[in-house]
Amino acid sequence: MDIRKTYLDLLKQKIEYAYDTQLDKIQKVATMFGECMDNGGVVQLFAVKHGIEFANELNYRAGGIAPFHKQQLADMMIRHMCTKDEVYKTGEIYNRPEVYDQLTSLYELDDRDMYVLVSERGNEPLVLEYAKRAKAKGQKIVAVVNMKYYEKYGGTLLDYADEYLDMQSECPDLAVDVDGVKAGQTGTTVTNIIAQMLTAELYKYFIEKHGSAPVLLSANIKGADVHNNGLTDPYGKRVH
Repeated sequence: MDIRKTYLDLLKQKIEYAYDTQLDKIQKVATMFGECMDNGGVVQLFAVKHGIEFANELNYRAGGIAPFHKQQLADMMIRHMCTKDEVYKTGEIYNRPEVYDQLTSLYELDDRDMYVLVSERGNEPLVLEYAKRAKAKGQKIVAVVNMKYYEKYGGTLLDYADEYLDMQSECPDLAVDVDGVKAGQTGTTVTNIIAQMLTAELYKYFIEKHGSAPVLLSANIKGADVHNNGLTDPYGKRVH
C-alpha cells in the first residue's frame, strides 16, 4: 500500500464532500462577511486549539481580504496576563469565561463587527462567553465546529450562531492505518480549504457589488505596504 496515495485520496474525498455539502453555507457566510464589511464592520476571529489555523487562513495575509481581525490568547501571553502552559499545555484557560474581559480589553472593537468562533467541540466556557456577549449586542455569529466532536461532547455553541460550518472530520481525527496504528489527520487541511473557499466567495461578492475587492498584496510586491495600509488605515487599530 502506498500510504501517501491513500492519504491523498482520503483528503480529496473529504475536500470534495465539504464542497458538495457546504457550498450554500459558504456562500451565505461570505455574504454575511461582505455585508458586515460594507457596513464598516470587521469580522472578528476567535479560535481555540487546532481551530487557530482556520483563523490564520482568513486573518491579514497576502491574497486575503483586509477587514478581518484575529483575537488571540497569545496577545495575553506576551503581556504576561497568562502563561504558555495555560494556553498550549493544559488548555485550562479555555474553562475561564472571565478571560473574555481581559482579552477583549486589548483590542478596539465596534458594535458593527461580527464574530467567527472556531471550536471543534463548541463547549469551551470561554468560547461560549464570546457567543453570549456577541448575541447580547445583536452581532452576527458564525460557528465553525466539528459536528462529530460537537455532538459527542455536548456542544452548545450552535445555540447562539446565525450560521455554522462543519469541519467534517472523524472523532478522533485520525486519517490512515499504518501497520495497525492510526496516524495523520484531515481536519486542519479540510478546514483551511473551507476558509479559502470563503475568501474566494467574498472576493466574488466584492467584485459583483463594487467592481473591486480589498485584497491584500504580498510584501514582496513593490508598493504593497502603501496598498495594504490604504486598506487597513480607515479601521485604525481595529485591524492590525
